[in-house]
Amino acid sequence: MPRFKKEFDDRLMSEINITSLVDVTMTLLIIFMISTPLFQGGLEVVLPKTQVAQSFTFSGLVVTISKDRGIFLDDVAVAEEDLPDKLAQQYVTSKTKAVYVRADEDIAYRKVMLVIGSIRQAGFEAIGLVSEPVSGGLRRR
Repeated sequence: MPRFKKEFDDRLMSEINITSLVDVTMTLLIIFMISTPLFQGGLEVVLPKTQVAQSFTFSGLVVTISKDRGIFLDDVAVAEEDLPDKLAQQYVTSKTKAVYVRADEDIAYRKVMLVIGSIRQAGFEAIGLVSEPVSGGLRRR
C-alpha cells in the first residue's frame, strides 16, 4: 500500500491556460502605447503660420533648418558645406524625388533660399515648404 495518495492525474491537459499569455500581451501593448510617442519627437522647429497650411504625412526627404541654423536631412545633422553632396547622394538613393523644407520662422529668407538652391542643384524638382495652419484664421478687412 502506497504511503501517499496520488492526487494528480498523469494524463495530458487538453486545455490551454491563456491567462498568462493575455497578461504578457496586455503589458507589452501598454509599454508600446506609452513609448511610441516618445520616439516620434523629431526636431523642434517653430514653423510659420499660414491660412492655407494643410496637415499631411511626408513621403519624401525632409530638410529642416533649425533656429540655431543647423541643417538636418531627415533628423541627421549636416554641415552647410556638405549639404550639396549629401543631397546628391539622397537623390540617387531615394525612390521619391520630393523634398519638404521645414524652417524655423525666425530664419532669414536668404538662408532658406540657399538651401532650396542646393536642393535644386542636386536634381530635386518637387520642393514643398512646410508651415502650420493659423488657429484663429485670417480675416480680410
